[in-house]
Amino acid sequence: MDAARSSPDQGCFFVTGTVCEVIVDLHVPDVDRVFHYTVPPELEGRVRLGHRVLVPFGHRPRVEGYIIGFGPAGVPRDRLKSILALLDEEPLLTPAQIEVARWMRDRYVCPLVQALQCFLPPGSRLRSGRTARALRQKVARLADPPAAGAAREALARRAPKQAAIIQVLLENEAPLPSAELLRRAQAPRSALHAVVQKGIVIEEEQTARRDPFHGRPAPHARRPHALTEDQQRALSRIREALRGGEPRRVLLQGVTGSGKTEVYLQAMAEALAQGRGAILLIPEIALTPQTVAYFRAHFRERVAVLHSRLSLGERYDQWWRIFEGELPVVIGARSAVFAPVKKLGLIILDEEHETSYKQEESPRYHARDVAWARAQREGAVLIMGSATPAVEVRWAAEAGEALWLSLPRRVHRRPLPRVETVDLRGELLAGNRSMFSRTLSEKLEAALDRGEQAVLFMNRRGMASFLLCRECGYVPRCTQCEVSLTLHDPGILRCHYCDAAHRLPEACPQCGGPYLRPFGGGTQRIEQEVKRLFPKARPVRMDVDTTARKGAHERIVEAFAAGRFNVLVGTQMVAKGLHFPGVTLVGVVSADTALNLPDFRAAERTFQLLSQVAGRAGRGERAGEVVIQTYAPDHYAIRAAAAHDYEGFYRAELAYRRRTGYPPFSTLVRLVWSGEGEEEVVRAAQAAGAAAAGDLRSLGVEALGPSPAPLSRLQGRYRWHLILKGEGEPAIEAARRIKEAHEATGSSGVRLTVDVDPVGML
Repeated sequence: MDAARSSPDQGCFFVTGTVCEVIVDLHVPDVDRVFHYTVPPELEGRVRLGHRVLVPFGHRPRVEGYIIGFGPAGVPRDRLKSILALLDEEPLLTPAQIEVARWMRDRYVCPLVQALQCFLPPGSRLRSGRTARALRQKVARLADPPAAGAAREALARRAPKQAAIIQVLLENEAPLPSAELLRRAQAPRSALHAVVQKGIVIEEEQTARRDPFHGRPAPHARRPHALTEDQQRALSRIREALRGGEPRRVLLQGVTGSGKTEVYLQAMAEALAQGRGAILLIPEIALTPQTVAYFRAHFRERVAVLHSRLSLGERYDQWWRIFEGELPVVIGARSAVFAPVKKLGLIILDEEHETSYKQEESPRYHARDVAWARAQREGAVLIMGSATPAVEVRWAAEAGEALWLSLPRRVHRRPLPRVETVDLRGELLAGNRSMFSRTLSEKLEAALDRGEQAVLFMNRRGMASFLLCRECGYVPRCTQCEVSLTLHDPGILRCHYCDAAHRLPEACPQCGGPYLRPFGGGTQRIEQEVKRLFPKARPVRMDVDTTARKGAHERIVEAFAAGRFNVLVGTQMVAKGLHFPGVTLVGVVSADTALNLPDFRAAERTFQLLSQVAGRAGRGERAGEVVIQTYAPDHYAIRAAAAHDYEGFYRAELAYRRRTGYPPFSTLVRLVWSGEGEEEVVRAAQAAGAAAAGDLRSLGVEALGPSPAPLSRLQGRYRWHLILKGEGEPAIEAARRIKEAHEATGSSGVRLTVDVDPVGML
């Protein structure tokens, strides 16, 4: 390096007369490596680590790239091309973020450029089909506020519209957008032009910030709640960790309703008091309105929100306000783990066990692991909160890899809801073919009579799970995905994987018979049955179908909380973290939906879902009760959920995992080959399995497959998969070698994806 000097405020490097290591924005395996460029004289002293740059690359005159280091290229400098331009005045990537991106590349076997781009502003990539930019708007302010009152009086009689403009500005300390000013003053633009010409008002252009809260002020400020002994004990340990300034993992295991959110809030307040920022991750967008309102009531206008239901422009503006240090508290879904928080001190994963923290597209990261990677490199504390921790997380806490804190009781000593399990086999024998058992029907009717609210949970949307011809056995299936189509009202068959829609046939397409009948049920059918069977019910449904539009989650949650509806019907989005004090009854219409999936985590997911949805009952003054309907009442996951017995479930599940060698006793990596031609996919998967046999033996890695994936055709592509099971690094190294071999063969039309620590096996 010819010359370099440190920048104390950025922790980066100013560089002159040296060579930059650049990652280019091309998602091609052959270019997933560093390329070297020189710094031209006009950029000397300005180029720093983490800068976005424009560079020439191959036959492309201009390609976006990211500076991730400096150093000799191994070739003469006169053979290197030069950087063309800087895309930003300041580097958008910090050294710590670049280190995390390198870790992601190694951990998830993904291109480094994809990992780096997770940290960039939404819509900022030049090659992206959708880009965002800052908005500019005209704003107006008083040139001399003390003198403005006299000017208003002078204009009041002969130019009342001009006086009205001055009056509005006198009532507002901050500058106002010109359009809003004219609306408030009910004045024409000519009046504004006149007071500008007179020097009373100054109009200038300013960056406009798109508001994700749409003008809603922060809720009334509140003081932190008094803590229980359990909460105070947990918070004291967290404060010690924050003041220690070293990376620390914390498992906060607390029963539903134990006050984990208040501990989060006061831990955040401690981080902010230290001049540091905080990120709170939540598993469902449906939780955003309640959660954001709770934290805005304390932190006011210092809260940012990041999730996919915001517009691209709103996310872009929120990112920049976080980057500039204006918003030190960030609340969001999975991708908010990459938020550019200054001096990051605390990351919180609420409901850390949720599978929604896993990204299902490359880079296939898990937010929990990325959060810990960031915490380690930025000296932050990571809190993982849950009533039902993931088996792997609880195992790590028992092994001393995380500080383990417990909230074993609900606040105000409220009891956990009483749970009753109903065997649906007995209902059938008794002649009850309704979706609702006699027990659930009686309790729901009684709750509605008392003016209380209820939640009905079914982790399947639509009117019916599938259609079946009772004459020939035909089941309508998606032509692209080889899965049964789900019946939706009115008369639509829909694929829940590719969203293809078909009209309901009048007769069986296979035999022409009239006996094509629906089987199973979903949230849409439950909503209809509630309306039909319970006259006092005012149901509202919350699932993917009813929350597709922007703001729909918030409208449903607010309406139910306000009492405009008394029965909330929904999928798993109603099971997570929502707080409705008026809910005294939770009904699980079918507890078996996930229990028999071909996935080693099926029992764990069933237990977690049942425990979480049961926790929605009895959070107010009145006691709660839960009815779980099932065909498998003796399964250990269902029995443990009914007894609120996490410890019993954990011990039984751990014994099963130890016996079968599944995580936490191994690392799993799933490789999926997919393509439009079935023969090509089978050939590529089998060839890779055979070629990797020697490597797998030397690395001590077990291979399950290759074989057809449970969803053997998805969105028109045939799918085969291979599961690798072994210790962490050897299993990942085996996957890396298989991927490199696949890329070297150039299998035409066959795509290989690598999923480390998969949360789904379908």
